[in-house]
Amino acid sequence: MKKYALIGILSVLTLILLIVVFILLWNFKSDSDFFPQFIKENNATNAVLDKTKTWQQELAMWPVKDFTPAAEQFRLYFDSDTSELKEKNKYYQLIINKYDIYSMFCLRQTLDSFKVKYFLLKSVESPEIFLDTDNQKLIEEIINELKKYKINTQAKEIWL
Repeated sequence: MKKYALIGILSVLTLILLIVVFILLWNFKSDSDFFPQFIKENNATNAVLDKTKTWQQELAMWPVKDFTPAAEQFRLYFDSDTSELKEKNKYYQLIINKYDIYSMFCLRQTLDSFKVKYFLLKSVESPEIFLDTDNQKLIEEIINELKKYKINTQAKEIWL
C-alpha cells in the first residue's frame, strides 16, 4: 500500500512540475519585451540583408582564417576497367557421349595423368569440360586415351 501511495505522490508532483514548466515557457514566448528594442531592430535589418545577399557576398563576409592546408597536393587515382581490352585466350571444350560416375572418374583420372589444367562444369544434360591448353597434340592424346575406356569425345576450340 505504501508503494502505491509513494508512486501516486510522485506522479502528482511530476505532473505539477510539467504544468509549471509549460506555463513558464508559454509566458516566455509571448513576452515580447524580454529582448531590448535595439536587438529586435538589429535582427530585423539582418533578416532583410540576409534575404538580399548573394552567395558570393555571404562568402566574402566570412572571417579570414590564417592557416596552411595540411596537404598542398591532391592526387586522384582512376582504376579503369580494361578487362574487355585483354586478348581472349584459346581453350578447348571436351564434348563427351557418356555421363555416368565411372566415365567421369576415368575422365578426371586421365586429365590428372596428363597434368593439364581443366575446369569441369556440371550441368543437367552433360558435363562441360574446358581444358586450359593450346597444344593440339595433347588434346588428341587425351581423346585417344579416353577411347580406351569407351568414352567418345570431341574437342571444340573456344575463345574466352
